[in-house]
Order: sequence, then structure tokens, then C-alpha cells
Amino acid sequence: MSHFDALTKCWHGLRQPPILNPAASLGQVIINLLERTPDKVFEICADSGVEFTCRELRLRMIRAALNLTKRYGLSKGDVVCMAVENSPRVTASLLGCFLVGAPAHALHAHFEESDLMHLMGITKPKLVFCNGHNLAAVKRSLDGIGLNARILVLDTPEAEETLFSPVDNEDKYQPPYLGDSDKTVAAIVCSSGTTNLPKAVCVSHAQLIAPYVHVTGLGVETFLCFSSLYWGSAFQMLMLALFNGGTRITTAKSFSPSFAGELIAKYRVTTIFTPPPMLADLVDHWEANRLRFPTLRIVGTGGCALPEALRKRADALLNPEGRVFLGYSMSEFGGIIALDMVPRAGSVGMLATNVTARIVSEDGTRVLGPNEEGEIQASYPHRFIGYYANPEETAAFFTPDGFIQTGDIGRFDADGFLYITDRRKSMIRYRNFQIAPAQLEALIVELAGVSQAVVVGLPDPKVASNDLATALVVVRGSSVSAEEIVAHVDGRVPDYKRLRGGVFIVESLPRTGNDKIDRRRATKLARGLSQLC
Repeated sequence: MSHFDALTKCWHGLRQPPILNPAASLGQVIINLLERTPDKVFEICADSGVEFTCRELRLRMIRAALNLTKRYGLSKGDVVCMAVENSPRVTASLLGCFLVGAPAHALHAHFEESDLMHLMGITKPKLVFCNGHNLAAVKRSLDGIGLNARILVLDTPEAEETLFSPVDNEDKYQPPYLGDSDKTVAAIVCSSGTTNLPKAVCVSHAQLIAPYVHVTGLGVETFLCFSSLYWGSAFQMLMLALFNGGTRITTAKSFSPSFAGELIAKYRVTTIFTPPPMLADLVDHWEANRLRFPTLRIVGTGGCALPEALRKRADALLNPEGRVFLGYSMSEFGGIIALDMVPRAGSVGMLATNVTARIVSEDGTRVLGPNEEGEIQASYPHRFIGYYANPEETAAFFTPDGFIQTGDIGRFDADGFLYITDRRKSMIRYRNFQIAPAQLEALIVELAGVSQAVVVGLPDPKVASNDLATALVVVRGSSVSAEEIVAHVDGRVPDYKRLRGGVFIVESLPRTGNDKIDRRRATKLARGLSQLC
């Protein structure tokens, strides 16, 4: 539960020491965990059927670490970019990097060259893991930034021979302590990139170990996550599987509701992570085909608003003891800020263990109390290291007293439940009034037949300071019109919140690599559609 300190006006999650030692290096912890259940199958590749026990994975990560050092000359601090899809070699390669202390920079395997150049230009990797399909793009991108990094194509026999070949004395290997785990980078992930160019977020060894105080002990679970390592949710699902002695199902195939259902049924999956837009697709498909999944107990979601109606529909399709869990997290935080262990409509739950948060007025001058809306600021004992090679952005991310500025607008109710109103950067302004897109989006998806919606602001041609609220809407199995949607919303909101930019029915919404709605591209699409009218 969340506790409110009336003196500081800060909210605090439960105070509890971590079960695992965040002062240790991540590789030390993982090696120890794998040794406890050597014969348990940890990972199954659904595409190939290849599976690894904990004993096999432990040996492969040791071999990867030794070969990365011996063959590729890597040492602590050398960055390894991983522009790869999920495959049997990815997990052991990543864990080998953890042992060496080589920060693993996860990139999307289908990035365009401009994105590869932007991000590799920041971290300047010494080695790049890629797949055969993006090898040429990786080479051109490295040439474009003048970087002479070595490349290893993970989906080739060469990778198996060089990265996982036996090494002398591997049976005597002891994982090294890499130094202060709060200051040692384990992974570099990309910020969401929904409002501007992605930044390289450094995640420490301690950040990846400590948060699991409140989830370790879930029980024996089978995890499914379609996300590649490019996004933080994949790291979190991997850590959950490792720290809970679970089995992890991986695939490089694209998500589809039918394929996800096949995997859940075949492997008796108990836990999945899926963003709300993907969850909506799943529920639509499962309901239409009268499917139920009695093994599925935990559906984790987050990244954008979860309509309460969608949650209830999803809950009805799961194990009787299962339900959807909504979390609130940030790449920079390294873990979960809030989780709805106790659900309440519209809320992302209470603060996670050892998290402190507060609500601050828009001008930053006042800390607010319960039921007052402002920017959410949070802190955690294991502080965010920073953006790679970007001290200016890092400094700007923190308040003078060490809280991170999430950029999210929200409030706590009197019971300590946190509500996210919107992203500060995505706020729409009309006649000096602020409009939260999430509020209008929630009204739109109330309509029968509306599957998804995003609301963006377009410039008012008559008044430069005004934004016109404009909606892109996906309709499924319905003849609902743009005019009906406008009437539905405008009849329920104050005058300044009306959809003055109109509604455009589209086949799909632009998404980021992790299936979040990409508001930059959505705004560009809406601008183009409005010019055609």
C-alpha cells in the first residue's frame, strides 16, 4: 500500500529490503539462480523447438563471456549493440555481456539506417550482434558514422562456433564482481521515442536486481513476451523468468492474436505481457472465436491507458483466479513505479516497493496533496545512472533534490491510488486550457465498434497559440461514422475540449517497435489527412 507523509507531501510504497542482493553484479546473481534448478527447462524457442535447461544456459553464458573477452577483446565498459530478433542465441549472448560488464545496447532489428546511425552514434559499440536480414543496414550505418566495430550475425553457424565454443577451464569459472552496481551499466535501452528522438537510457546492475523484491516468489510460471530486447518490457520479463525459476517462451515471429493463442495453449502459458492496443486485438479475436485460456493467470500491461471495459472483457477469458495487471514504469526508472495489485478503475495502482513519489504543480513551485493534479515525480534507492554520453539531458531529468521528472500528469486519491492523466508533452492547449488526449480517447473507445483511438493536437490556422483536438480512430465490425464520434465526444465535454480538428477513420494507428501508439507519427498522419479535406 502507499503511505502519505503529510509533512513532505510525498507518497511511499512499502519499505522492504530486496530479496536478492543489488550490491552484487547481475551476472553473479543469475549464475547462482541457474545453479539452483539445473535440470529445469528455462527457455524454449517456439520457432525452432530449441530449448535450454538452466544448466545449459549457465554454461552457454559462461562460454559467451569468455569468448567475448578472448576472441573479441571486450572488457568492462565496452558497449555491445544487439540489433537482433528473438532467437535461441540471444539470451545467452546477453547474459554473457552481463558477466563481462559490457553494456548491452538493445536496438530494434528492423530499424532504418537513420535510427541505427543515431543510436550507435551515441554509444559507439565495439561489437554489434545482428541478424542476416539487417546485416547490410548495420554495415552501412557503421560506415555512415565512421565506426569500425566488429559484427557477429547471430543467426549463422559462425555465431555458434565462435561465441559458444568450449573454453579451457570453463568448469572452474567464477563470475566476477564488477564494482559498484549502482554505477555499473548493465544494459542500454531506448526511451520510448513517442514524442522525440529516442535517447540511450543506462540501466544499472542494481536497477535490474532490486525491483524484484515485490515479485520474486510468484510461483512456477511460464512466460510469453513477443517483445525483442529493444524495449524494457523484454528485459523485465526476462528478469521475472530468471528470478522466479520460470520457463520463457520466445519467438521472432510477428504478433497476431491467433498465433499468440496457439502459443498460450501449446505451452500452457501462465504469464504474458502485452500493451493495451495488442490486448484489445487479443480480446477481440478470442471473443469472436469463443476461446478461453484456463492456464493464463497473469496478463501484464502498461505503456498507455487501459480502458476498464477492456480489462473486464480480458479478465473473463482467463483462469478464474487470473486477471489483468496494469503497471506504470519508465525505462529510466529501471522497473515498476506503480502496480495495481489491488485494482481500482482508472488507476495504475499503488506505489511499488521502496518507491517514493509526489505530485508537483505545473510550474514546479508547489508539492500537491491528494486529489490534486500535477506532474508525477518519483525516486528510488537505486538511482538512474543517466543517458549515455548525454550529461545535459541527464541533469535536466532530475530535480535539485533527486527526484526524476516523469513528464507524466497525474494525481493520487486519498487512498494512495495513482492515476495517470496524460503525458505532459502530449498535452493539447486550446485558449490556454489544457486538454488531456487520454480523456478524449477514453470517451471515444466507449462507442460500440471503436477498437482504438488516439487524439493529437493540430495547429489552428486562425489562432497560432491554439491546438485543435483531432482523433484518429480504428473501427472494427461497425458502421459508426466520424460524425457520430464527434457528436458523442462533444456532447460530453466542455466547449474547449471539443474535437475541433475532426475525426479520421483509419485502418490502423502508427505504433512504435513495442506496439505503443507513436504520437509523433500519428500527428503527422492526422496533419496529412486534414489537408486532404
